[in-house]
Amino acid sequence: MNVIEADGLCHGVWLPGRQRLDILRGVELAVAEGESVAITGRSGSGKTTLLALLGLLTPVGEGTLAIAGRNVTNLSDRNRALWRNEHIGFVFQSYSLVRHLSAYRNVELPLRYGEGLHYRQRAQRVESALDSVGLRDRARSKPRQLSGGEQQRVAIARALVRHPAVILADEPTGALDVDTASTVLRTLRTACRERRTTLVVVTHDPQVAQGMDRVVRLMDGRLA
Repeated sequence: MNVIEADGLCHGVWLPGRQRLDILRGVELAVAEGESVAITGRSGSGKTTLLALLGLLTPVGEGTLAIAGRNVTNLSDRNRALWRNEHIGFVFQSYSLVRHLSAYRNVELPLRYGEGLHYRQRAQRVESALDSVGLRDRARSKPRQLSGGEQQRVAIARALVRHPAVILADEPTGALDVDTASTVLRTLRTACRERRTTLVVVTHDPQVAQGMDRVVRLMDGRLA
């Protein structure tokens, strides 16, 4: 089963003088349940633009897109946000943790919106997510008490806690040293594999790309 199905995705911006700059030109991409895919390409090739479309952060203008079995091409802003919150998790280069909250509370945050879970259900989800990244013993620690690699692992747990169908990661190891990046990447891949979560990673790092099941390159607005 394909969790992501993109067909003919196009995206552009209008420049002064009514000139259109095409960033994506008919992108075709299918990603199966539990599969991991790296998207590579030079800076400015449109990788982050594509990730924003796949993550429903940007509405689809041209082409079609299905996520987790639903055609999301023409959803309203509200319904797109609801589907995104239910089925997609995000991991970015910047950890984006709330400084005054513990690791536990940071991971719990997404569960406080939408599902109405009981306290005990939330606790089980959070503990399971922290377990999956090896940080259950740091649950009470605040971001300033954690290393960069630990903070990124908390961000991964936060992305996993809602049991999304898809994790989208934009340069998730870009701010880490080589050894820490390797540990974080291994943690992300293992957690997604165990949960049968589809993983799409945008990266410039060949080592990160090689750690995925499949690598595709964005060139001239198309995936090769």
